[in-house]
Amino acid sequence: MDLNLDLSEMGLGMFFKPYQIESLDLLWKSKEILSSRQVWEQVNEQIPGTISRASIINFLNASVENGLLDFKEISGKGGYRRLYSSKMSKPETSVFLSEAVRERLQTL
Repeated sequence: MDLNLDLSEMGLGMFFKPYQIESLDLLWKSKEILSSRQVWEQVNEQIPGTISRASIINFLNASVENGLLDFKEISGKGGYRRLYSSKMSKPETSVFLSEAVRERLQTL
């Protein structure tokens, strides 16, 4: 996932879609590590619609690659699966994103 900046939005909406923000909020608030299914089910309760589980899985995995989330891999039916947790708090994530933008702006 590339972090794209949409200056027509405010706050986390500059970087993420509503379902992605809801996913992050869920992980920031959770005291447990969550499966993609748990995230998907809870996000769909908050944002009714047709958010696919694949969209959630792709976002969670990309967030791991971007350093926003941690994961633990466990074995289960059909192979391995990931359980996700927040690597940073919401304020720490905001600082992380701000610093990433600041670094890019310095290349002008």
